[in-house]
Amino acid sequence: MTCSPRGLDAAAAPATPLPPDAEVRVYRRRWLLLGLFASVIALNAVPWLQYCVIEDVVVRYYSVPEEVVEWTSLVFNVTAMLLAFPAAWLLGRHGLRTSVLVGAVGTALGMWLKVAGCWPDYFWVSLMGQAVVSASTNFVINSPARFAAVWFPDNEVSMALGAALFGQMAGFSVGSALAPLTARSSWSQEDIFWGFLQLNLSLAALATVLLVLVIWLFQDAPPLPPSPAQASAKAAKASADKSSSAQSLASDQPLTPTATSNFMASMRRICTNLHFLLLLTSYTLLVAVFVAINTLLNRFVLEFFPDRGADAGWLATLMTLTGMGGIAVVSAALDRTKWFKELCVAVYAGSLATCVMYTVVLGRSSIDMVYWAAAGMGMFMSSFFVAGLEMAAELTYPEPEGNPTSIVNWMFQPFSLVTTLVYARLFADFGADAANYFLCGLLALGLVATMATPKKYMRLHAEVSSRGGEDAVKAPTAAPPPA
Repeated sequence: MTCSPRGLDAAAAPATPLPPDAEVRVYRRRWLLLGLFASVIALNAVPWLQYCVIEDVVVRYYSVPEEVVEWTSLVFNVTAMLLAFPAAWLLGRHGLRTSVLVGAVGTALGMWLKVAGCWPDYFWVSLMGQAVVSASTNFVINSPARFAAVWFPDNEVSMALGAALFGQMAGFSVGSALAPLTARSSWSQEDIFWGFLQLNLSLAALATVLLVLVIWLFQDAPPLPPSPAQASAKAAKASADKSSSAQSLASDQPLTPTATSNFMASMRRICTNLHFLLLLTSYTLLVAVFVAINTLLNRFVLEFFPDRGADAGWLATLMTLTGMGGIAVVSAALDRTKWFKELCVAVYAGSLATCVMYTVVLGRSSIDMVYWAAAGMGMFMSSFFVAGLEMAAELTYPEPEGNPTSIVNWMFQPFSLVTTLVYARLFADFGADAANYFLCGLLALGLVATMATPKKYMRLHAEVSSRGGEDAVKAPTAAPPPA
């Protein structure tokens, strides 16, 4: 079954039949692996805003311009543009364990480089450490959808994906909260040095411990699939590989690297799926807005509240904490209702409304109102991460879950980079209102794209078709086109 729009027109398109001797089993070890996986993702996410939320402190300590400090965050976008697809290929070719292991190694190496960069003359080493950590991000952030599908039954997939993204938001929160506690503008150079050293040394030690645990405990996949959809997908992959090998033997041609060719074919099918492209547009716009707001939060806060520089860190922390709550609620709702599009539209509309609120209250009200707006933005924007990725998996099934995720993760990187730079320029030239209304306009476009995305729940249809019975009739898929 292809994932082009032609193949998706009928929601009742036949899924790959479940082999009669296929066994399905759920393993208790999945919870241990989920905890370890979420911890790796969380620690990898800590450095993202570590320096940006205390930009004024970093500028003084390292004697570098503001724009250079902002690249400690933007470097995550650059490395993702370069490595998102190679990381997806590695995940598809060598599996979860190898991908997560590469990410854990890179995270530990980058953290130790950041320790070496704590001295005032070695900002370039800290930036190099950020680059290494950001490169390793690609090898773990493509994996949550694949991990959830491979290890968890269909009624727990959204929860498992949400837990992994919950870990990422926890990492953002920890990084944003610890940064203003370990370095403040009123401190001396020596005090800031010891604060940086203590934080980065602790993170490096923890990264090393997690690396050892990944080597020791992390597994690629369970012996038996946890759901009928995974059993069907596994059978389809085995059949495709066997067919490709048989064709090569019949034509007296050498066996080709089917994993690579299958990966490229899968990417082509996904990239020509117009329904997925609509979702990709909305996801890209929302993440770009989220990144821009967080990256320049310190600069905006200091513009209107000059004596409240530390609040940028607390605002970013609040956004991630409410985001974690939103992810938990939406994940549970997805598992219970399977209302993928409805929840996507709801949280996107909430994102737009709270972004407008942030624009209106910033500079016109107290810092308390800014906190309320930030809390709302964090809750709604972060909630769309899990809803959007689950919708992407539904639209592109039976493609490997890591492939649409890698496309999503690649696409929003250059747009986030450009959006952040435009946002900064608009703020400098025309003020906060023009900059923030620009972001509101992007979210309005994204909401239209989300509403235009059809309800083609291919993975859900495979689940209910494999179970048979009346459930297949109740699947919330789109009605077939008229004759």
